[in-house]
Amino acid sequence: MKNTFVGFLTLVAIMLLTVELGQSFNCNDATNQVAPCLGYISGQGGDAPPSECCNGVRALVSSVPTTPDRRAACECLKGAAVAFPAIKDDLANSLFKKCGVSVEFSISKDINCQT
Repeated sequence: MKNTFVGFLTLVAIMLLTVELGQSFNCNDATNQVAPCLGYISGQGGDAPPSECCNGVRALVSSVPTTPDRRAACECLKGAAVAFPAIKDDLANSLFKKCGVSVEFSISKDINCQT
């Protein structure tokens, strides 16, 4: 009986771990969330990011609760910055702050995402 109970608890732990791992960061979702920011960070969107942009930024930040997720998000945004050379570094670097979000990384092609 004790072995069955231990086996059951082990199975439940594995299932919980699998569910948790299944909800990890997705780069496509992240780029879709910050897509409304492209006009602003390329200097074509006025003095402030649009509300759709900031809503996406907030959603992105809330979807990266762990350090590995934040590093993955950083790498994803770094790749996006490289892919879109029209992005202005100063606007991209200030995006999170302008949206009222505190995060350790920015959108930059030069950022070291491991630190």
